[in-house]
Amino acid sequence: MFEEGINNKLKTKNKQFVKNMVETASSFQLVALLYDGANQWMAMAKQELKKNSENELPDWTNYCHNIDMAIKIMTHLQETLDHNQAPELADNLFALYDFIKSNLLTAVAKKTEKEIDDSIIILKNIRESWKEGMKLLKV
Repeated sequence: MFEEGINNKLKTKNKQFVKNMVETASSFQLVALLYDGANQWMAMAKQELKKNSENELPDWTNYCHNIDMAIKIMTHLQETLDHNQAPELADNLFALYDFIKSNLLTAVAKKTEKEIDDSIIILKNIRESWKEGMKLLKV
């Protein structure tokens, strides 16, 4: 009972921390947070798949939910691209996000890690480039 109360307090404080971080972040920082969030959702989906190889029963509902959350982030990133500001960059990012979404849908159908791994690598590379861009712009 005592431990449960502490866990609830920690969850509440963590939610407040994340809320404050999002509310005070610049638009460039928000994109970086979205990249991080999508990678975390994909990593959690991989954890469910690992259960299968360890002779545990994966929670396929949880697996699909994690993949769905990553896809939703990719869709949001696509919807918020400004094609007027930098058309070529926006088109390239849109295509990469679309590729990641397609990979993740394949991962759901096949229940394999390869597509998730590929998507994580691509998104980490985009994140690193974004981070370098933020440094150059001093954001």
